[in-house]
Amino acid sequence: MKKILIVDDEPNIVMSLEYIFKKEDFQVYIARDGEEA
Repeated sequence: MKKILIVDDEPNIVMSLEYIFKKEDFQVYIARDGEEA
């Protein structure tokens, strides 16, 4: 399984990207800012 880290402080963007990548069989990790990433 491919993995991706999404870093963004906009919840709507994060949710959209998470949905798209999960549909493409990615394991999705989320961080809200650079420090958390």
